[in-house]
Amino acid sequence: MVELLESKKISLYDELEKIVLTSSFSNLAYVDGRKTANKLGFDIWQDLKQIYSEEVLKRKLKIKDLYTDSQAFPDFMFKSISQDNQLIGGEILELKDSKGGGIASFNSTIPTEYKTLKEIERLNGSKGKIVIKIAEIFDKNSSDPLWKTYKRKCFYLIRTHKTDKSKIKVSIVDGAFFETIPEEKLISLMFQNIFNKHAKEYHIPDTVKENASQVFQYLTDHSLISFSQDIPKASIKPRLRIMAEAKNEGNPHWEKYNIPSRTLNLVIKADSESKITREIIEESKLPIKIFTINHQNDGEFLVFSYRVR
Repeated sequence: MVELLESKKISLYDELEKIVLTSSFSNLAYVDGRKTANKLGFDIWQDLKQIYSEEVLKRKLKIKDLYTDSQAFPDFMFKSISQDNQLIGGEILELKDSKGGGIASFNSTIPTEYKTLKEIERLNGSKGKIVIKIAEIFDKNSSDPLWKTYKRKCFYLIRTHKTDKSKIKVSIVDGAFFETIPEEKLISLMFQNIFNKHAKEYHIPDTVKENASQVFQYLTDHSLISFSQDIPKASIKPRLRIMAEAKNEGNPHWEKYNIPSRTLNLVIKADSESKITREIIEESKLPIKIFTINHQNDGEFLVFSYRVR
């Protein structure tokens, strides 16, 4: 992306979809906004249409329109790589765009460091099969028995102050930045919080409180919670939709983290893998500054920052 910014082929103000498609089109296994991509001049079906007709592709995928936005999770998924009989890569990328300094809400899933395709299929409900079917076509490793179950790294492409040239920031953020408590525990604690608020408003016997705390430990599966519930004698199917908002400390663009404006950044957890990334970037001789930020809840993160000139 830095080379594309240097050559003015993309800018920090472009649609986030355009930034991803311009820099990574040939490496993508899944594009959720296919209508949007086509409008931007990226036809994901172009090569396949030389082999199959549109009607054949529609039948294979069981969809009515090849160029529609599924509005499923994720926005993008990269192709996997087979290395030493193991699958790696296949990263998940979700886009978050905001006019202000906060991160846009996570409306469909709780942000995490890793997700499997099996999880994604369940989280998407009826749309999950479409995500899998499209990714299977574009990822040559999809026949591998572990393709749906190996852990894929999640990243979030975040832009804040998108219309303010003096404040704009764009960052590719490691999902670990948001997952400071494991998802399963977070969901359990959420229900406990709701119960505690009820306990302040209504009389609840102590024995019930104790038993409830034990029950909440088993309410951990986001995909099961988000399903519509069929209640006997009810005329509607209630559905809980878990959304998430980043607190200040969960926002890499928070002023206390001191990421400069007018920059493109990569924010990753400072671990053994990040050392490899650092070496690659240092060898590239690109004008990228490297510094660390101390996450208030999750330790040290490395920031690779390019300032637009």
